Amino acid sequence: MRIIKKWIGRQPDTAGEVRLLEVSQAEMFEQMYPLLGQLALHATSGHDVDYRLYFICENGRRVLPVDKPSVMSGAFNSGVNPLVECEITSAENISELVDTENLLPTVEASEYLFK
Repeated sequence: MRIIKKWIGRQPDTAGEVRLLEVSQAEMFEQMYPLLGQLALHATSGHDVDYRLYFICENGRRVLPVDKPSVMSGAFNSGVNPLVECEITSAENISELVDTENLLPTVEASEYLFK
């Protein structure tokens, strides 16, 4: 898994720095689903979701499955790419990137980031 971009689109003040995490299919099943459980599946229920992309925010205390169409199109409405290059950070385990002991509930990314 690796952090590949930094989110600079609209976001609530509480989000802090928002980073985009890309995981492999194996990492998704072995690490993300056990960590987020059904919350990850229901957070974006009914939307076209790429479960291999997640936002990490609130100092690693919240992980959001990326609902690509609504999150990205909402951010692009102003004509600015909401993602920028950042230093790529690789990790073997999600606990290296996320505060798994103090993780906050998953919410819908589009509603959360555009408050």
